[in-house]
Amino acid sequence: MPISPQKRKITFVGTVHDENGLCNAEALLELLRTIEPDVVFEELRPSDFDSFYATKHTTETKALSEYRKHRLIKQVPIDRYDIPENLISTFKEMLNNIFDYVEQKSQECWLLKDEIDRNTGLLGFKYLNSIDHARKWARICEIQDKTIFGTGNQRLIRILQIWRQQQHRREIEMLGNIYEYCRENVFETGVFLVGASHKMGIAREIEKYAATETNLITWNFAYDGKIP
Repeated sequence: MPISPQKRKITFVGTVHDENGLCNAEALLELLRTIEPDVVFEELRPSDFDSFYATKHTTETKALSEYRKHRLIKQVPIDRYDIPENLISTFKEMLNNIFDYVEQKSQECWLLKDEIDRNTGLLGFKYLNSIDHARKWARICEIQDKTIFGTGNQRLIRILQIWRQQQHRREIEMLGNIYEYCRENVFETGVFLVGASHKMGIAREIEKYAATETNLITWNFAYDGKIP
């Protein structure tokens, strides 16, 4: 049971880890200043938190490093990975080869990725959090699955399956960690910063929680509704 009947309001903000045009740290900082969160849930493993802020200059770390100079916040890393550290580089290389192969085989996939990249740079977080972005990304995933399964190559199919399963487990874990934190802590306003490609998967998981924990969190999707 929650320790307080107070609902926590959390805004879901899809991000990019590498800055792209108007989708940059300064714009994310302005968004954070508009929402004024007390708690920020981050797409990081707890074990990686300190090293990321020391060595990685992502869109999120740059914006949050500046934001916390002016406002006291609680930062909560909530991610997980299943792939062993010694295999991550090899796996990512194989996965990138698969995605490159799909783009070579499908002009539609290449054009969709190019349009997403261009619109993100031109329109910033408003586009990155739009329904259009979510639909285009879902279509890219469909093309990837159809192309790789169509090869009949069991090695390629297995790599893609492992990737899809891992991403799904991460989404379940991240959302579960948010709900666990909210059951044990009282706050008014939070933000969930996560790569925009996770938006649809996490939205589906939120619907499952909504049936049983309706009084715990009020979710707001950045730019789908009003901010804050």
